[in-house]
Amino acid sequence: MKNKFATKFQAVADDLTNPKLVELQNRLDEIQRNGMTALTMRAVLFQKMLDAYQVPEDHFLRDSETPNRIDDPSIINRLEQLGFSKKQQHQIH
Repeated sequence: MKNKFATKFQAVADDLTNPKLVELQNRLDEIQRNGMTALTMRAVLFQKMLDAYQVPEDHFLRDSETPNRIDDPSIINRLEQLGFSKKQQHQIH
């Protein structure tokens, strides 16, 4: 049982030392110190998700209320039902 407990939380300890995550956390802390709230960040991340799914600027989803959980899979299902798809990360020439 002792080993299970230590293994269960190993990933969290690894994450704390990951340079990219430390840098991201520092940037987020700085943004919050400069006055941006967590709710505003959530709204910005929702708009970025709509960007990733190529939702036009004048689409009704852009004006809708930001969902409480932007990681809810039903949001992506709805985007796909409306015919939106995620941008390809690498353009093929």
